Amino acid sequence: MKKIWYAVPVLLLSLAACKKTTEVQHSGTGTDTVAVQKPEFKESDSVIFQDSVQLDKNLTALFESTVPTFDGTTDKSLLDSLYKPANLQLNGYSRSELEAGLKASAQQYYDDIKKNLADFKPTFHQTWNQSSHMKTFSHDHDFLTVQYKSDGYSGGAHGYYNEIYKVFDLKNNKTLQLNDLVENQDSQVWSRILMDHFLKNDIGTGQSEMLLVKEIPLNNNFYFDNQNLYFLYNQYEIAAYAAGPILIKVPFSDIKPMLTQSFRERLSL
Repeated sequence: MKKIWYAVPVLLLSLAACKKTTEVQHSGTGTDTVAVQKPEFKESDSVIFQDSVQLDKNLTALFESTVPTFDGTTDKSLLDSLYKPANLQLNGYSRSELEAGLKASAQQYYDDIKKNLADFKPTFHQTWNQSSHMKTFSHDHDFLTVQYKSDGYSGGAHGYYNEIYKVFDLKNNKTLQLNDLVENQDSQVWSRILMDHFLKNDIGTGQSEMLLVKEIPLNNNFYFDNQNLYFLYNQYEIAAYAAGPILIKVPFSDIKPMLTQSFRERLSL
């Protein structure tokens, strides 16, 4: 059974409109300056897709996905970058095109399971699932941060969970990389910084007891606000599955000399 509907999100985070000035000449009255606003870049609504199919007498497959639509841009390369982590690369990203893309993703998921059933079939009834959710996480200083969550189950002892963040520089129409904000990425220095702040934030959580590494490396799963830089590590990256995702918060005040000048200026640090 397939269900598709659209939801208006509570969070409508819009880019403060950029302005350009146009001079209008009036005979005998001088020149007027008129402010012309570009369309706001914002998340407008969401496409929610749900579908399930019985693939075997003991197996039902469930596919769920939520993706937003964005108004205010026709930049194909930017939209491609926004939807790539959601495994969507389409000719366009209107609601109808996103719906068709999600339907195709669901069919691919079912086809992959059918291939695997040749090697293994459940001996009792199970529901395997794949869920993904994409949404605007924050929007400030012309930086759009998008959160991508996914989880699922395909047999075995437990399911899986994954959470990633991508920051998009709307001013320059590109995906922000770590070297765009962190100039000094010395691994030994950052290992100490990350471990120190992980332990500070770990009081009462017990995640430190499940660490699998002695040094925490930098990664590209990051986002930031006006005061802190955050790194997210998923299960098995640096700790056991039971630890869950690990979020490390590093105040900008502690790493300001290590940041690029352009990033400091952009955030007025």
